[in-house]
Amino acid sequence: MTPSDMTFHRQWSMSVYKNQKLMLGKMTFSKDFVSCVAGPAGEKPEANRVDGVIRNGDIYPVLDRAEATEEAVADGGYTVRGQVSRLLCQFFPFATYALNADRKSGSVDLLFHLPETEAVISMNGEALTMVCDGHTESVDLPAEANEGAAMVVTCRPGFFDVYFEKDSVVRHHHTFAAESFCLSLAYKAFSRGYVGVVIDGEATVRRAEGYIDNGISLADLRSIRYENGDVMVEDGKVYLTASIRMHDGTFQGVFSWLPGTPELNLVGAIFYDAGDGLWCGDVAASILYHRENKRWMLWVCSFYHKHILAHAEFDGDPRFGVNVIDITLTKPHEGDYDVTAFAGYEGDEDPDFFYDAETGKWHMAICRVDRTPGIRGNYRYIFFESDRPFDGYTYVGQGLDGAETGGSFVRTGGETYFICGNGANSDYRIYSKDGMQNAKFDFPDGGYRGWGTLIPIKRGSRERYFWITFDRHSGSRYTWSYGDVYGFEGILE
Repeated sequence: MTPSDMTFHRQWSMSVYKNQKLMLGKMTFSKDFVSCVAGPAGEKPEANRVDGVIRNGDIYPVLDRAEATEEAVADGGYTVRGQVSRLLCQFFPFATYALNADRKSGSVDLLFHLPETEAVISMNGEALTMVCDGHTESVDLPAEANEGAAMVVTCRPGFFDVYFEKDSVVRHHHTFAAESFCLSLAYKAFSRGYVGVVIDGEATVRRAEGYIDNGISLADLRSIRYENGDVMVEDGKVYLTASIRMHDGTFQGVFSWLPGTPELNLVGAIFYDAGDGLWCGDVAASILYHRENKRWMLWVCSFYHKHILAHAEFDGDPRFGVNVIDITLTKPHEGDYDVTAFAGYEGDEDPDFFYDAETGKWHMAICRVDRTPGIRGNYRYIFFESDRPFDGYTYVGQGLDGAETGGSFVRTGGETYFICGNGANSDYRIYSKDGMQNAKFDFPDGGYRGWGTLIPIKRGSRERYFWITFDRHSGSRYTWSYGDVYGFEGILE
């Protein structure tokens, strides 16, 4: 049974919109952090005594506080009468921060601090306001802001996207531009930054937290595999890299997936440093774990650095939590376009690679704009092989004319296939030693220029074939703000 013998039947589908979290910090109200009282002085050593009581560490330090300000933690909230700002957690340039408060008077704010600049986003009266770089911008608050909705602020280098969340429904309201935050992705800046909660007036904070979320949609899903292209399965789960699409822009997420189900859970995020100290939200990674060398290897498209490919080899498991990977950019090509030339052209993207132990060769596919005279300039795949994973590649061949994208090498039944998307809905190509055939789907709505994310996996005593696709539902005006996610299973007709 081969992939081209099957028809892929829809199992499930879902939208993804800021509904999963990888926590970075959280204000809790289970004990009185204002007083920090641990008990009578006699219960702990003298060194812990302050003014006759025992005090714990200050978990939300005061950044600024006016005299006569009253604070209390009670009834599941933090109540302030006066003016005070407290530390919530570290600033991260791709994180989301949520603040929910019962406002009686004045304002409740989120403070974003970097060593050389600050931005304050406030709910004050009927206005949503940002103060940054000496400028003030205000828009009207949505009605739900006074009906218990939380203010949710997602950071992007140079921008703050503000949403409001009520009854688990999140809606975008406004985007503030902040020029001084354009390089907030520099480690030397964000590593010294922080986010604070500011109250000026009377209010009770019910929620204050920071996290990385799964954005407004997902794209570019691909399984993490071993060096020979076999899908990595641990504890019954497959791990997928995916492009987390923001209101504008993107970064690399990692999701665990229980095959055959819509159980897709955010477990990590990967950022890439090309030697300039910037943690970039590059995407479309191909990640392998080399079992003999006990090393991780990857190719990725560095959109931030002129849309060229980059690679890395490293020790640390990139799947869980927030990770940065140091990458080496490919050297740009000079001179006339040559389809047989290896990586180095601007526009190269969606790379994939694996090692064939039988031939001792590394194989690689690069999605490239075809600049051959007389060609429309669409993307097509170019294939290479080498004795090494990151250099020495020579030209093998290329895909057919079309608009190819998102290709992966798929190993199953002792054979290797290359599967990629093409121009129209569910127009997927399956390349094998016998040529190219189109995949068959029962519902042709699973991916305009989607990816060839076919995942063969043993389930019980049988091998099953799952395919995860995505569409372009246009979650925002950003061109690449797709998509909803679909799950299919291959069935032999």
